[in-house]
Amino acid sequence: MAPPGYSGGVKSLYTVCGWLGSLGKSTIQPFDGSHLVHWFAHRCEINQNNYKPDLVVYPAIHPINMGEEVFHLCCAFGKYKRIESHADLVVCKSPDTLVWLKEQNPKLRCVIVKPSIQRSLFEYDGRPKKEQICYMTRSHKFPETASQLRERYGNKVVEIVNQPEAVVAEMLKDAKVFVWRGNDKEGSPRPPKEALVAGCVVVGLNDDLNSRFYTDFGLKCSTVEELVGKAGEALRMPMPGVRERAVVRDSAEEKKDWVRLIRSLKVKRSVQRRAQG
Repeated sequence: MAPPGYSGGVKSLYTVCGWLGSLGKSTIQPFDGSHLVHWFAHRCEINQNNYKPDLVVYPAIHPINMGEEVFHLCCAFGKYKRIESHADLVVCKSPDTLVWLKEQNPKLRCVIVKPSIQRSLFEYDGRPKKEQICYMTRSHKFPETASQLRERYGNKVVEIVNQPEAVVAEMLKDAKVFVWRGNDKEGSPRPPKEALVAGCVVVGLNDDLNSRFYTDFGLKCSTVEELVGKAGEALRMPMPGVRERAVVRDSAEEKKDWVRLIRSLKVKRSVQRRAQG
């Protein structure tokens, strides 16, 4: 089920559906709005409402309930909405989200599938680094920090706004530093991982760069004032080496986990069919 919006979580869900297509069993039921699929290259069949799948994979923000005979796998890729109790299994992407899920309902059956990025797209290619500080400016992710960086470092600051993924990858490969400020609802953000793989020195707050989100790397700061200062210092630091960049997982490994997970599930209708046969 594709949610009616565009965000990193939506992209993650589409990616999962593409991976599950390798089992020959995935479908997507799209909502209105062509903007949902212009960047979605996977080939998935569109079905009508007159069928019942063995398994439905859906995002927490759109808690579809197709009845007890269907296995409901809910993707909670962030702390955006309370999980409905009909979920047979909830998949999250970080220890932080798992704790949040258990706090709201200790009886939920939950697992973590460790997140990843498409490393081949962001892998640093040896080009000379520019004296640039990248910041991903979003209206809900502290845009005032971009202004503070600009005031201090002028045209050395490059704001990443509404750019395609391939363009973002090139910008990060060019830049020396990436400053990250996340949203407390995110499960495990992609941008700092992408920046690290692209060879940037990642600078962020302690609350954003830590093991709870699988972002335990970079220069960690206690205050925004310290963060702004460290961004400039990072311009003079060596870029992270191959070993440092290797902590970010590749999507091929996450795909294996998803396929293994789906194959391990005891899907109700399939079990009933085998029993009847």
